[in-house]
Amino acid sequence: MRTDELWVGVDVGSTTVKIAVVKPETGKLLHSRYQRHNAMQAKTVRELLDEAHKLFENKHFTVSFCGSGGQPFAEKTGSFFVQEVVANSLAVREMYPKTRVAIELGGQDAKVIFFEKDKTTGKLLASDMRMNGVCAGGTGAFIDQVAELLRIKTENFEDFASRGEKVYEISGRCGVFAKTDIQPLLNQGVSKEDIALSSFHAIAKQTIGGLAQGMEIKPPVLFEGGPLTFNPSLVSVFQQRLGLLSSQVLVPQHSEVLVAWGAALSAGTMYKGKKCGYSKEKSLRALENFSAGNENKSEEMPPFFKNEKEKHDFLRKHLLFDGNYPEPKKGSVIKAYLGIDAGSTTTKFVLLSEKEEVIDSFYSGNQGDPLVVLKSALIQMNERYKEAGAKLEILGVGTTGYGELLFYRALHADYHTVETVAHAKAAQKVCPDVSFILDIGGQDMKAISVANGVVTGIILNEACSSGCGSFIETYARSLGIKMEQIADMAFRSKNPSKLGSRCTVFMNSSIITEQRDGKKPEDIIAGICRSIIDNVFTKVIRLRNLDTLGKKIVVQGGTFKNDAVLRSFEQHTGLTPIRPERPGEMGAIGIALLTKERMEKGDK
Repeated sequence: MRTDELWVGVDVGSTTVKIAVVKPETGKLLHSRYQRHNAMQAKTVRELLDEAHKLFENKHFTVSFCGSGGQPFAEKTGSFFVQEVVANSLAVREMYPKTRVAIELGGQDAKVIFFEKDKTTGKLLASDMRMNGVCAGGTGAFIDQVAELLRIKTENFEDFASRGEKVYEISGRCGVFAKTDIQPLLNQGVSKEDIALSSFHAIAKQTIGGLAQGMEIKPPVLFEGGPLTFNPSLVSVFQQRLGLLSSQVLVPQHSEVLVAWGAALSAGTMYKGKKCGYSKEKSLRALENFSAGNENKSEEMPPFFKNEKEKHDFLRKHLLFDGNYPEPKKGSVIKAYLGIDAGSTTTKFVLLSEKEEVIDSFYSGNQGDPLVVLKSALIQMNERYKEAGAKLEILGVGTTGYGELLFYRALHADYHTVETVAHAKAAQKVCPDVSFILDIGGQDMKAISVANGVVTGIILNEACSSGCGSFIETYARSLGIKMEQIADMAFRSKNPSKLGSRCTVFMNSSIITEQRDGKKPEDIIAGICRSIIDNVFTKVIRLRNLDTLGKKIVVQGGTFKNDAVLRSFEQHTGLTPIRPERPGEMGAIGIALLTKERMEKGDK
């Protein structure tokens, strides 16, 4: 070992870069830094290494990279590469040899690592590990999303949570689902402090129940990673939920850089006696070139249409209802069935005539309190008919959707049923010989197979809401774009982004990268619209042969009001689906039809 040598570990994560400079003789940490890279990984890595060189002039660095983005940098700079779980194990074994379980939360990654002692050597070994895959629920990005919803800075989240007193039930499996839980709480006047604390409980539940997958978490438990370092209240929540004594909780002084520290230690263990190719001038120069030309190159994607004629033909083929209903005649009695679809993010209802024609409708966001939204809309509709001098007579009321039972009980409705049945009924009204129905709502996807008028299969999205309408809505809102403008904007893109099929939280990172690479808002919007269909076929339907969908495909749900999503379906499948004139109200139409059938039969 050289007398002027220092071991350096660089952990390139999904949202941050961490560096640890270690003294070889003692393993002592001499310098560390934790910094968000904002999708500029190479630039951040170079800055941190350059800073370390200035702090330790005339020292020779042996550098080891780790983390989800570490390998390309190791190759580019001639450094060593260590798998992050191995790096973690090296650090834990060196500094906290009594650890039985380590819980690590990063920006988009979450891990639970189980340790046991080697019977031969007595050294600590990682015996098992559980890691999040396609979902970033319960990670630092989840905290970022909740902070954005609460309109507080992420760095102030701990301060709010530490003052929280009451815990409310919030989903920790998905940032989008969590928003649905949080918005009503805010509308009810629940404090931001209580919601921040409740979010920490959601993260702990997700990690203990969802991530550990039944494996026993035995003490002592070590907590590491940025979210657990900068949010002591989160560690306290874990301690409370795991029933740990204070002596059974291990929180390293620099837990946010523990994995980088372990990577540095690899120079004296797994790479002992091996020559590291890292050199200051050459490697920093390589990073500069890497940043300028090799980082984050996105795949080129074709636009939605080859020319204006193709676009014109598409729009003419798929017309939506213009929203204009005939005015009720003075002195008339209008008899109708009321069908209500209480969706995850929207409330819809239709009035269905005795001839099964839609004569009025309503569609609105829930605004955190769907019952208030519905009540107000029904009152306004009734007043409108009164002002026209017409009498509205409701022959029956049916409810379906996310809040099916809530609305059924509140209105003392005549009938209710699950949304898949209602959606299938409405689709069969539009296309009697339908073979496949795809419904995409705010947070839900439903794929329904039909044969000879009978539903033969139903597939739903489960723990993930990626690829649903709420993600488009959230991003459009951040750009100040109205929902009805999204398709036009996407169609203007000449070079749509390729965002793939990813968790909503992961997608945010991809969007930041695309922005850094100079993509325009219309390119990203186009990519998001396409990602919805990518998610359908990778996370929900998962068909190898599209022929199994049949020849008559109906697409519906509020998300399919967006022409760009519809066009994405056509381009992805090569098929031309049927989109009803009112795709967002199909659940309401279906329950109205079913209620009419029931009432006419005399069933109560």
